[in-house]
Amino acid sequence: MIACSADCIEWIKIGISALTPVSIFLAFLAYRANLKKIRDDKTRERDREYVTQFQKSLEWSFNSLTDDGRSMPPMADRLNWLTAARHILRAKKIASQITHPTYKTIADEFEEYWRHKFYMALADPALRDWHYFIDKEAPAWPENIEIRSALVIMDFSNWKDGTPDPTDAVDRENFIKHVSGIKGSIAGRSLETYINHLEKLKAPRRGDSRSTINNTLLVD
Repeated sequence: MIACSADCIEWIKIGISALTPVSIFLAFLAYRANLKKIRDDKTRERDREYVTQFQKSLEWSFNSLTDDGRSMPPMADRLNWLTAARHILRAKKIASQITHPTYKTIADEFEEYWRHKFYMALADPALRDWHYFIDKEAPAWPENIEIRSALVIMDFSNWKDGTPDPTDAVDRENFIKHVSGIKGSIAGRSLETYINHLEKLKAPRRGDSRSTINNTLLVD
């Protein structure tokens, strides 16, 4: 057994006393990290449910308007338009509560998919005629489609001003030079011809623009 003097024992006590605050601090950091993980897990689980319902609400909205996609153009049915608008408004409320970046991106994907579906449904030539919206059997007051419901649906179907477009970040020249698809398929070769055709059309315009600028300078 190793003997320890009184001074040795005192130093051991001092060492233990010094380690205690460090241990407490490390335990506190571990607790905070664990608490953060628990909160993050809860947020992810909540947002997962929000995204699932968000997607369902948009699907229900589209199905209400188009009879599960079977009615194109959508029937001029007041209740169908109202129901579709209500689902969209609830979907927007759900989306506003999603906070986790991953699930916000997923929600954006669902929204883009359904926005296009709505856009195509509303692009039917039948909706170009304003008579689509009225009740032809009640000329004194022919309101049929509730106006607010129509505004909600049409607003959703259009691309929002100020929304970042992912295609804006695409390096066009880099794609043309390095993407194998443009030369490795029939559609790619056709696209290349299309690009070259547009470039040829741009060239005279650039020349006319420079000519106009030069003429202006000469006149001045």
